[in-house]
Amino acid sequence: MKNKRIVITALGLIVVPILIFYIFNAGKQTYNSLPYLGERIAPDGVNIKDTIYYSIPEFKLLAHTGDTITNANFDGNIYVANFFFASCKDVCPKMNAKVETIVTKLAEYPQVKFISHTVDPENDSVATLALYAQRFKAEPSTWYFVTGTKEDIFKAGQGYLLPVSIEDKTIDHSQQLILVDQKRHIRGIYDGLDDKDIRRIKEDIKVLLYDELKAKHTQ
Repeated sequence: MKNKRIVITALGLIVVPILIFYIFNAGKQTYNSLPYLGERIAPDGVNIKDTIYYSIPEFKLLAHTGDTITNANFDGNIYVANFFFASCKDVCPKMNAKVETIVTKLAEYPQVKFISHTVDPENDSVATLALYAQRFKAEPSTWYFVTGTKEDIFKAGQGYLLPVSIEDKTIDHSQQLILVDQKRHIRGIYDGLDDKDIRRIKEDIKVLLYDELKAKHTQ
């Protein structure tokens, strides 16, 4: 019996490392690293040792719950951002219905968040956004519908590299979804009405989750 336990222990010591090696190396074939979007600063070998990638600037907005939302709410999390307005009858509800499918698909991952910015802050009050959020069964700790001043929303659009009008401080109505990683880097932009892109963003979020898991196991 003692010899049997020794054999089982020995097999475990051999098999477990092989399984771990297989999981992570097999993943390399399945998952391709996502690009970093936006301007970057290359290392100069003196003051800058590693590439500095573009990151989302600081923001402070008001959620449909009445809570203040800042970058801190997303620290260490992956999140998807988009822009809409509540009175939109066509593109916006269709886009947010697509976002709802992403939320549902990834509900088991609390580190994946969502933020939807109104481009009509004059009319989309907190109360209006609260009613709008109910249409998509938005969990308050996962999906934020946010508003702010016209300047706040304009700066947010700029921060996500969306087309904006400098003259009248407005954001071009967009159906894009922006994928942001745990360090505020933009890793993908997707058509929020295209089923192929919706499938792609779901898979790309899993890539970021995989990268996070892999980093924890290789530290």
